[in-house]
Amino acid sequence: MNWNIIRFELRLSRFGALCCGLSLLAFQCLIVAFYAAARPDETLTGLFKLVPKGLKALIGGDYLDPITVSGFLSFGFTHPVNLLLLITPIVALASRTASGGTDEGRTDLLLSQPVSRASFLASRIAAGAIVSVLLVLFMWLGHLLGALFIPLPETPVTVPFVYVALNALFFVLAVEGIAFLAAAASTFRGTAVGIAIGLLAAMLFVRLAAQFWDLFDRPAALSVFTYYVPGKVVFLRSFPLGDMATLFAFFLVTSGLALTVFSKKDI
Repeated sequence: MNWNIIRFELRLSRFGALCCGLSLLAFQCLIVAFYAAARPDETLTGLFKLVPKGLKALIGGDYLDPITVSGFLSFGFTHPVNLLLLITPIVALASRTASGGTDEGRTDLLLSQPVSRASFLASRIAAGAIVSVLLVLFMWLGHLLGALFIPLPETPVTVPFVYVALNALFFVLAVEGIAFLAAAASTFRGTAVGIAIGLLAAMLFVRLAAQFWDLFDRPAALSVFTYYVPGKVVFLRSFPLGDMATLFAFFLVTSGLALTVFSKKDI
């Protein structure tokens, strides 16, 4: 890896990553504030009973009732807005550094220096991992600050949500691997973004479909969303080692493929 490239990429990413990080912090505080103000355990009991079983399972509702404090706050970690804020900076970083740099001539310039292609892309992947850690840290701090300073009917146990944050980190790393593989195989930034989002959308679909039809059980095993269920982690109060190991394997395999593809790619 090349530390100059890592620093360069972090400098390019700092504004977008900081905006998304602060938005994650604010959103998690908002989730806590919404529960404290709306009290869904008192006002939305009937509504949550109408939610299909499959959708409840997707957010961990088959483990924790979504109207409880812990259930609702764990749902905040899989809320579409939260996932969007986690995924967008990583996909943008990957598309800009692997394929977008080609569009702008930056890749040609850097590769004209004594830097191997493997070191070039590995440095970008390392920068993405650093951004992933910062995003998840902002997200968890938002939850912690909200739980500490906003009055709730009961105080959520902190340790299970630390496990959720760690699980989220490995989830984002798996997404990063997918995004870099899409970028390594693409020439243009728009193509890289489209492929990455398409793959993630397909993974989300099979994860959701598996809750309704047994036919999708096996394809769902290849979805990163299958291994990130905060409701399950909070309910079991156990370290999700198996899910995290699987997500890390996703990251290693896709990053390795990205390095292989990029090393043989025509630039």
